[in-house]
Amino acid sequence: MHTLPRSRFLAAAFMLLAAFAFFTLNVSPAAANTSIDIEKHTNGFDADTPEEAPILQVGDQVVWEYIVTNTGFGPGRGLTITVTDDQGVEVICTIDYLDVGETTTCYGYGIAEAGLYSNVGCVEGIDIRDGVVSDCDPSHYYGETPPPPPPSGGGQGCTPGYWKQEHHFDSWIGYSPSDSFDAIFGVSYGGTLAEAAGAKGGGANALARHAVAALLNSATGGVDYLYSTADVISMVQAAFASGDFNGTKDLFEAQNEMGCPLN
Repeated sequence: MHTLPRSRFLAAAFMLLAAFAFFTLNVSPAAANTSIDIEKHTNGFDADTPEEAPILQVGDQVVWEYIVTNTGFGPGRGLTITVTDDQGVEVICTIDYLDVGETTTCYGYGIAEAGLYSNVGCVEGIDIRDGVVSDCDPSHYYGETPPPPPPSGGGQGCTPGYWKQEHHFDSWIGYSPSDSFDAIFGVSYGGTLAEAAGAKGGGANALARHAVAALLNSATGGVDYLYSTADVISMVQAAFASGDFNGTKDLFEAQNEMGCPLN
């Protein structure tokens, strides 16, 4: 039987090892069962479909998470990983090294817009031999316009007829029936608050009685009144200065007849 000299056998073995090493070092990573994964979340929700979209209020902050996992893209090859968003969201991301099986999270921020919103996060991995792997994942949210805020006040008011009754004087807060109308409101009318509350007729008298009711409604904590005490005094002063008593009286009257919650 013919046998190879030992030197030729070693040479052949070396050539086989060299060929194997060459093939191993030069095969494209993308062709060699390598992979990378991205999962995109919106405010903590993995909302791949519109049906999974969280509901956000228009104007709320949106936080997108781009969760990148190296699922088989070998390390130590000059690996470069970039993460992008198809809607131009700035992705804050620094990935210097990501070993197989490791995960890192990148972030993007925005403000919720009205209606259904969709964007797609993508990751791309490139090695020094131009092997490329990539993955993309969508996410959604629904921006809901918040309802208008409730009125800042109002909806209750007690009439001059309530406030002028002596057995209701205990409901007067911050003011006394004997207080001077002119001293409280800074105008020239005359009489006490109690007398003004019981004044009869139109014009200045009508304004005076509703002004007293408005003043007391605004001062007590038991009535949800539209106007503040400062508003009431300012409006009375403006009415006396202009002589337009009826316009201001009508505003007070509308609120004073909203319904009295006091006993």
